[in-house]
Amino acid sequence: MRKLICYILILSNLLFNGCVEKSVQGTKSEGTRNYVVYNIGKSPEDLIMLNNHDFRQQDLLINLFEGLVTSDEKGKIKPAIAESWSLNKDETCYTFKIRKTATWNNGEDITAEDFVTFFSQVLNKDRDNVYAKQLYCIFGAEDYKKGKGDFSNVAVRALDEKTLEIRLNYPCNYFLNILAEPIYSLRKINEDLVSWKKNYKNILYSGCYKIDNILDNGDARLKKNEEYWNNSSVKSEDIMVTFIDSSEASLAAFESSKIDIFTNPPISELSNLSASGKISKIPFYGIGTLVFNLRKEGVIQDSNLRKSISAAVSRKEISKEALNDTVKPATAYIPPNVSDGMNGQYLNKEIFTVEPEKAKALDLISKSKYENNKEELKLIYLDSVENKKICDTIAKQLRENLKLKVQCKGYSLEEFSQVIRENDYDIAKVNYESSYDYPPSFLERYTSESEMNLFGYKNAEFDTRVERAKREKDMVKKVQDLREAENILMDDMPIVPLYFTNSVICKKNNIDGIYTNKRGNIKLDKVYIKVEA
Repeated sequence: MRKLICYILILSNLLFNGCVEKSVQGTKSEGTRNYVVYNIGKSPEDLIMLNNHDFRQQDLLINLFEGLVTSDEKGKIKPAIAESWSLNKDETCYTFKIRKTATWNNGEDITAEDFVTFFSQVLNKDRDNVYAKQLYCIFGAEDYKKGKGDFSNVAVRALDEKTLEIRLNYPCNYFLNILAEPIYSLRKINEDLVSWKKNYKNILYSGCYKIDNILDNGDARLKKNEEYWNNSSVKSEDIMVTFIDSSEASLAAFESSKIDIFTNPPISELSNLSASGKISKIPFYGIGTLVFNLRKEGVIQDSNLRKSISAAVSRKEISKEALNDTVKPATAYIPPNVSDGMNGQYLNKEIFTVEPEKAKALDLISKSKYENNKEELKLIYLDSVENKKICDTIAKQLRENLKLKVQCKGYSLEEFSQVIRENDYDIAKVNYESSYDYPPSFLERYTSESEMNLFGYKNAEFDTRVERAKREKDMVKKVQDLREAENILMDDMPIVPLYFTNSVICKKNNIDGIYTNKRGNIKLDKVYIKVEA
């Protein structure tokens, strides 16, 4: 049951809110503090962060630690602790040169051996790591993670103090995209990261900031890491990070100038915030979907019914009316502007319409086994204001366009997990999020062996196409496999994409320099308070 709940958390962007507002030291008038305050939301349990997909909490990782490479807001891979890298002729061996100026915050050199230790800890068989399979492209990594042998059999080696070699099983042109994710930021994985609010002074930091103090209310004061190799580019000496886990409480703190930056305000307040020029929408790799329960016998097994539901929904209405234009209608299984693994963009194919196709929907349902007024479909969702609005909108659309009878029911997380485990539903509204910037990462969760495929979809040809696309070196053949994989999903319709998600960032008008990586993680190294002349 616990494992199932874990995967439900991975699959879903939870919209639950807390109810406690925390105070922040400083004055209440905008522009009088000499440091920026960023509210990150729910406080992380630890700074290891390998056991969940909470990308917002990873904002701490990306500012306290740094990896071999990083990515900019357009997804281009940039040098980080590694000043350069080279690739052998068959594209299976990366050699990274660690900067001579790269040091921990205590002044000790960061070495290639530090990365060897880091990867051995990340892949340890006893480590709860939902990302581990990403690294199975490394020779020996899968066997080591499964407890077969020690790390000496894994092809991650320190050639000398400042040279790291990583050898792969096959050409993997998205390997750097994986390494650019915040979870691969270099840190010493130990008890200090587990009890970080207590042991923050013992932690070694490799990024642009370090934790200088934890306030009595749990907020964290970050201070510029003077030993960071690129510290001259860091704008602010101090940053305060707060942990208000409620959109309403965050907005109240924002309006009283207790915080300067926060994300995802209440949908009802977006118009006012937008009019004042205080919000921006940043795409990140999340997808709102309807998923069909293919482990359940009955009419939901009919692909014509599933296709008719896809054709009958108005993605435009869901995005514009239910979610106040905070998202973009999904016209494909893969979002736009995803990396092609070569510092370019994958050219996506639009396969869904934003408006309902009523004639097509009616033709499809006429070919299905569904009999009007004799069966009621159960649509479940994680209970939140937004999810209820979405599902009520969908039920209305299906009733009007197809005469379908749909019962919508919201559940708490544990109840939702129980309903899925017991197969007591027909359709589930679920949000997915890709864990790295590459097309197959959006499709592989639907493969038969995926631990995130909780809904019973199985197609051997689809599995083959996705796996082959991950390994294929020829870009033309890779795209062919991806296109065919999408065609298979279209024909089977186990899942209906509804919208691509955005991260809505609110900031005071006197705050400048905020930017994100392509996944939406907020970088604070360029943030500062503008002083008006």
